[in-house]
Amino acid sequence: MIKVLFIAKTNINTDGRILNQINILKNNFKNLKIDFILFPDKEKTINLGERVTFHIINTKIRNIKFLRPFTVIDFTLKAYKRIKKIKPEIIHAQDSAIVIPVLLYRIFSRKKFFLIYDDHELPNENESVFNKFFYRIEKRLMKKSDAIIFANEERQDYLREKYILKNNLYHFLNLPYSNLEEDKNSMPDNYKELLQKIDTEINNGITFIIHQGPMKVERGREKLAAFAKKLPEGNKLLLLGGSKEDFEKIKDEYKLNNNKFLFVGNIDYKYLTFFWKRGKASVVMYLPTYINNRLCAPNRLYLSYFLQIPTIVNKDNIVLSTFIQQNNCGLTIEDYHDNPKSFLQKLMNIEIEVKNTNSLLLNEEDKLTSVYKESKLF
Repeated sequence: MIKVLFIAKTNINTDGRILNQINILKNNFKNLKIDFILFPDKEKTINLGERVTFHIINTKIRNIKFLRPFTVIDFTLKAYKRIKKIKPEIIHAQDSAIVIPVLLYRIFSRKKFFLIYDDHELPNENESVFNKFFYRIEKRLMKKSDAIIFANEERQDYLREKYILKNNLYHFLNLPYSNLEEDKNSMPDNYKELLQKIDTEINNGITFIIHQGPMKVERGREKLAAFAKKLPEGNKLLLLGGSKEDFEKIKDEYKLNNNKFLFVGNIDYKYLTFFWKRGKASVVMYLPTYINNRLCAPNRLYLSYFLQIPTIVNKDNIVLSTFIQQNNCGLTIEDYHDNPKSFLQKLMNIEIEVKNTNSLLLNEEDKLTSVYKESKLF
C-alpha cells in the first residue's frame, strides 16, 4: 500500500473539500492508505473507513490569542514527530496553518517523498504580523512543493505571478462530488428533528432562502442584515453554519426581527444537501475589499447551482457576479431593495439549466488524480 499523509487544521466533519478529495482518491487508487494528522477545530465525529487512520494532535494551550506562539510550537513539535514516524511517500498539506512541520520535514528528511500543497486561502492585504509570518513560510513551502493545488483558476493565476511559481500547478473546484442523495436512515435524530421543524414551516407557507456560513463582515453581513429587514412576509433566512451566540449578537447589533430567521447551525457535510433542498433560493456574498474575497471559490455557490437553486450575490464581486451571469442562475442583491417582492418572484422563477455536470465532475476528479500520478507511484 502507498502511504499518503494528509495534514490539516480543520473541522473535518464539515470540510467538504478535504472529504471529497479523500473519497476521490480512495475510489481511484485501491492501493492507497491515508494517514491523517488532524489539528481539530471541532471534535471529530466522522468515520472515513479502514483506509483512513486519524492522528489527532491536541495542544496544551488552544484558542488564547496572546499565547498562540506556544500553541504553534506545541503543534509543530508533535506533528513533526508524527510525520517522521509515519514516513509517508506522499504528503498532501492542507493550507497555511500546518506549514511549519511540513517544511521542517521537507528540509531535514533524508527520505524522498512527493509533496502536494493545497492552498485554500490567499494572503489578504490587511493580515496581522503573525499571519504574515505564516504566509512567508507558506511561500517557501510552495516553492519546495512538487505540485500545488488551488481552489480556482483565478487564485492559481494570481499566485503564479505574485510568487513566480514554476511548479506543477492545478486548480480543483469545490464542487459537490459526493452523491446528493445521502442515506437519511443514518442521520442523527437531532438533524431529523431540525428537518421536521423546517418542513412544518414550509407546510405553513414559509419560503426559505439559505445562507451558509458565519455572518462575517467580509461575507456581506451588513448587506444581509438590510436584506433581512426588507424580507416580504412568508419568507425567512435559513441559517446553516456559524454560532448561535454570534447570530444573537448580530440580531442585536442590526435590530433584526427574529421571525425573519430560522437558525440551524453547523451540519455535517454528508447531510448538508438535505437542508439545502428545503431552500428556494440562496445568498452567497463576499465583499471585494481584500484579495482572498475578490477571488473567492465558495463550495456553496456550486452546491446551489448543482441543486438548481437560484443564488443572490453581490455585484461588486466579479467572480460571483460573472458566474451567475454566465450560467443564468441568480440575481445581484443591489437590485433587491427597490421592490423586494418583485425581486424574489423574478429570482424564484429562474429556470436553471445545469449542463454537463457529470463531465465537469469527472474533469475535476481527473485533475486531482493527475496530481497524484505525477508522483510516479501509481
